Amino acid sequence: MGATKEGFYNTVERDLKKAYRNEEGWTLERRPRIDGADPDYLLIRKKPGMVERILVNVKIAAEVPATDFEALNASVMDLKTRKIPVAKALLVVPRDVKVPADTKGVDLFYLNSYAVKGGEVIWGRSSLRAEDGTPVLA
Repeated sequence: MGATKEGFYNTVERDLKKAYRNEEGWTLERRPRIDGADPDYLLIRKKPGMVERILVNVKIAAEVPATDFEALNASVMDLKTRKIPVAKALLVVPRDVKVPADTKGVDLFYLNSYAVKGGEVIWGRSSLRAEDGTPVLA
């Protein structure tokens, strides 16, 4: 299980680094120590006179309950009350995940290599095939 989970987080980090490029000033911290919040990742970009922060959590599940969005928003609000500005909150999820209609201002970041099929999270590069032989994730 540990190797599988670690492989998933490697994919998360790779995809986040593609979207939030180092060349554009972004740095990615895993399990950062922030007073009042416990995100899986923190994206930081420093510009003259400002620091842009994005709190990132990861949810490996077929469905994300509203409480996950509320918890992430609570972390953002707690940091803002402590005068630590946060630009936004991001939740990393597999494709086709079931989420509530109201994500409470949290942006979703979809992983292309993982998806939800038949109520389970599957890896896109697996050899899973439908009965007619076509790949499950195309």
